[in-house]
Amino acid sequence: MKRLSRVAMVVVCLSFVALGGLVGSSSAPAGAVDVRVDGYAFEPGSGVALELTPANGAACFSSNVLVEQVELADALGNTITVVPYDKAESAGDWLGIVMLRAGDGSDLPPGAYEIRVVTSEGTFTAGLSVVSRADFASLGRFVAGVPACNMELRVYRVLTELDQGGSVTLRMGDRLMVLLSGNPTTGYSWSDALASDTAPVRPSQDVEYRASSSLIGSGGFFLFRYWAVDQGTQSFRFEYKRSWESVEPISTLSFSTDVR
Repeated sequence: MKRLSRVAMVVVCLSFVALGGLVGSSSAPAGAVDVRVDGYAFEPGSGVALELTPANGAACFSSNVLVEQVELADALGNTITVVPYDKAESAGDWLGIVMLRAGDGSDLPPGAYEIRVVTSEGTFTAGLSVVSRADFASLGRFVAGVPACNMELRVYRVLTELDQGGSVTLRMGDRLMVLLSGNPTTGYSWSDALASDTAPVRPSQDVEYRASSSLIGSGGFFLFRYWAVDQGTQSFRFEYKRSWESVEPISTLSFSTDVR
């Protein structure tokens, strides 16, 4: 089982760009590569998940890339928040979470910002935006473009047990991640009770479990990844139970999505 590395928690305010794409940059130090993707849009107060995954582009990065820190910056590139890692995290195990809230817990208003993931071999930057729910219908589909390198930054709207009963607005092309804590050594696991191959938001890969430590019996997180492929509303219900028991789950998460 893959171990879940420390989750980077930062606060961010975002802005909208119509279409996204990966581009190279010559501003990096010698030997480093800068990769940028723009075009993400989120509602105020959203949680954003980021991960680095293999891609089919040019071999810009080696197989042992390390994540060193996560930075929040404004539209001009001025750094607002830096979350360094005492020990660099392997890119293959790393998962970053960014909450779109101010230090006092209030939702941030619209505005142009970016999140930078600094690694041992270069920087991945996500240009993002906060927009109201009513504005999503005018944004159009998100298009990520073709990866420029052999590693890409994936950006998700993320939900946890704290989002019980909520409603999420997405565009076609957006990614969604559901991150739920659990411990399969107890026999319990999370499942998507309403999964459907014809729904507007469909699984993009099999559910993944990541242990929070290497200790035997330790808990961790179940990761569900989805892709918004069509317009429409959809209900989700996740259940934490033992598959062989005919009893009510000991925990649930329910929410809905509206793809515009």
